Amino acid sequence: MRKRAETLSPWAWALIGCAVLAAALRVVALGYGLPHTYNADEPHLVNMAVSFGSGSLRPHSFKYPTLWPTMLAGLYGLWFGLWSALGLRKSPLDFAALYGFAPTGFYLIARAVSAAASVAALAVVSRTERAEDRGRWPYGALILAFAPVLVELAHAAKPDSLMLLFVAGAWACALRFQAGGARGWLYGAGALTGAACSTQYTAAPLALIVPLSWLLREGGPPPWTWLAQAVAFSAAAFVAGSPFIALDFRRFAADWADYADLGRLRPHDAAAMAKTVAYNLWTYGGDGSPAGAAAVLGLAILAWRRTRRALLLAVPIAAYFAVLAASPDGGWQRYLLGVFPALALLSSEGLVLLGGKNPWRRAAVVALVAAPGIFLSGRYVADLTLPDTRAQAEAWMTANIPEGETILLDLPHASPRAIPSKEQCADLAARTLAAGSPRTKLWRAMAERHPGGGWRVYRIQRSAGDLFSSPRHVAASQADADFLDVRPGLDPVRAVRAKWVVTSSFGADPRRARELATFFAELASGADLVREFPSEPGATMGPWLRVWRLRR
Repeated sequence: MRKRAETLSPWAWALIGCAVLAAALRVVALGYGLPHTYNADEPHLVNMAVSFGSGSLRPHSFKYPTLWPTMLAGLYGLWFGLWSALGLRKSPLDFAALYGFAPTGFYLIARAVSAAASVAALAVVSRTERAEDRGRWPYGALILAFAPVLVELAHAAKPDSLMLLFVAGAWACALRFQAGGARGWLYGAGALTGAACSTQYTAAPLALIVPLSWLLREGGPPPWTWLAQAVAFSAAAFVAGSPFIALDFRRFAADWADYADLGRLRPHDAAAMAKTVAYNLWTYGGDGSPAGAAAVLGLAILAWRRTRRALLLAVPIAAYFAVLAASPDGGWQRYLLGVFPALALLSSEGLVLLGGKNPWRRAAVVALVAAPGIFLSGRYVADLTLPDTRAQAEAWMTANIPEGETILLDLPHASPRAIPSKEQCADLAARTLAAGSPRTKLWRAMAERHPGGGWRVYRIQRSAGDLFSSPRHVAASQADADFLDVRPGLDPVRAVRAKWVVTSSFGADPRRARELATFFAELASGADLVREFPSEPGATMGPWLRVWRLRR
């Protein structure tokens, strides 16, 4: 081992250092915010995974495919066995109550898997870059190592990082087959593409790489039966990861019809969205990174030297651009993850030319292309360690608002954490049971294992247009808790005897949701501003919170 270490060059040690830094950026502050849930998307997925533990893998919503929550459900089952001494010391009801009152462990498990998948994806991209030249520097993998969007997603209990791992593997297999590899590589590309789609629907345009790698194979396309078999592998992997999409296709189609209503909630400017998607592609390595320019240079080089490989990499990127530009919700950079490996490989082609063979020149190119990502990702992680205004507000509420009083808050991710009272948990358990809601078991567990204290918690009812979310999904979510329609003003708030209101800069805003203008106007004139928790760059993170006490 010592002899091998002595033979490593300084540049090899530099690459090892970059790998360690990339891993550190993904695991430092992994538990930020917990037991609060600051990420709006995490609770839906973790809720689904926990619900699978009740005995059925049938999802209650097809907003996401089910491979990720099914995998989490298995991990939670293992954790329950250890936590409960194989069920001898604690019951499933205790486990459900743990999730309701102290969900830190559930989120940490999911985030740890996400971070591990993100690091593994970098290894796959690096190996793909160096498949034909072991002495080549993995410029593309280094860009992805510090890409801010990937570092952010690695801290979330969401399926994006796992999808990135699958798509990195799919690209590796497709490129290997296109270069003349055995048919097994085509089957692997199909299976991994299906698994990626079963993790996130945003991987769907990547299905193009299977027929493209077959059509663009060096020496001409092989028998069409190979393509048919690869497509079958892809479909089988998708159904294996999300079986109820096939078993309950009617409800899946209904959920997607509900999602299609997003286009009617806000006007869609296709030209503006196209500019946003183009910007997201150009800055995939972070704002200020020349990775986008390097990708354009790399595409030109490949188009001259290896036209088929250039087409295999470029056509799916163009497909993603077209699909997202046509979508009213296509402006999120994470929706491009399916082509991040392709972008990285194209950038690598351009940077290899710029870096040449001189180690110092290579190091300068790496510094140029990675520095913006390192800076932005480091700043993001540093911000996660700052005090959060939501935690500060919760501590103040615990000290100053008597137990049992009624509080009106915004959505959980935008507000301080507030434990509902035992009586409210029991009321919600009865109401959701009558409605046939899947959250009945959680509310019942929280009522039966309640630690005491808490408040009567209401939340501001917000429209699907304000939240820019599927109308039926919003209605179902709000039916499972106590939401208050405050469009008339403060009268509904007084009717439930609420004394306290906490507003959030991350929540309802009368400038965006004009139907709430009366409520905010009456709140300013009919309540006293008791305490503020400002969001100050470099000092705190989170929303600007205001605590109001209603006048009698």
